[in-house]
Amino acid sequence: MKFAIQANALADAAGFALKAVNPRPANPVLSGIFIEAVPGALRISGFDYEKSSRTQVAAEVEANGHALLSGKIFTQIIQKLGRKVVTVSVDGAVATISAGSAVFRIGTMPAQDFPAMPGLPEPAGTVDGNVLAAAVAQVIGAAATDESLPVLTGVKIVSDGANLVLLTTDRYRLAEVNVPWQPAGPPIEVLVRGKWLNDAVKDLAGETQVLTADSIFGLRSGNRATTAVTMDQDFPKIRSLFPESTDTDVTVDRAELAEVISRVSLVAEKTTPVRFRASGSQLTIDAGTGEGATGEESIPCDLDGTDVVAAFNPGYLAWSLAATPSEQVTFGFQANRGKPALVTGHDGLSHLLMPVRLP
Repeated sequence: MKFAIQANALADAAGFALKAVNPRPANPVLSGIFIEAVPGALRISGFDYEKSSRTQVAAEVEANGHALLSGKIFTQIIQKLGRKVVTVSVDGAVATISAGSAVFRIGTMPAQDFPAMPGLPEPAGTVDGNVLAAAVAQVIGAAATDESLPVLTGVKIVSDGANLVLLTTDRYRLAEVNVPWQPAGPPIEVLVRGKWLNDAVKDLAGETQVLTADSIFGLRSGNRATTAVTMDQDFPKIRSLFPESTDTDVTVDRAELAEVISRVSLVAEKTTPVRFRASGSQLTIDAGTGEGATGEESIPCDLDGTDVVAAFNPGYLAWSLAATPSEQVTFGFQANRGKPALVTGHDGLSHLLMPVRLP
């Protein structure tokens, strides 16, 4: 096998394949990326049984063939070569990488031991990749990171007519966002690992196919496709917790409120709640106790309903405001103030924040 290609293009493709490579695999062969040279192109893949990444990139192929190379070492070398034209040739158990006067030689891995890649599932529909990536960013912060309860580290994806609904929760926060899509088959309902999905959507652009089959979920955008095994667990039925209406709404400038919370919470411990008091046309945020430092600041608000007194984790408030892409944000409260507050401000996006009990 022998081919020539601009190093930055090869590094980009190899880096994408590397995303599916386990850095500490049980089988060393799974630390490799599989490169296949065909007339005019390279097919580059990574696979660890749980997830896969595959892409194709144009190249000047002098000799067809295939090789399995250490994903980390090969990619790091190529990344250091900038925009130079790099030539890669494989002879037996040695791969030679050359660019100008730079020459590297690395050992190949037994390609025959690399497991067969799973076929790509059929498209279930199409979505704008940029919109999907933005939607994942708006809900992923509410997914748990503690593996002691794995199901809460996932993102539930449900089709609902012309929308894909993404749901996450860590028990204290709940997030829901609707993404327009064009279904091409039966409804879907899957649970995928949040970490994988958050990484996968970063490579999306333009029209993206959503792929599903049995226990596999995938995304295909342009000449790139990635898949992952779905999570076989029962995700909490959190959609029913989002109220259709609220008794009291408090609307404020999102950026101004975020700044106030960041200032006032300076006097409180990281998890000490900040108090949220809305009355008339004023919202007051305060933190701290009479026994130590305290802080308080007020901003204008639009109150529709009765006065509100509630307390929230400042970190959760800050996350919700940062993830909501709108100038204004509305906090919706039920008559029972012990129920979660509904945070909205962008079409299709909702957060629920559990209040903290006040003494």
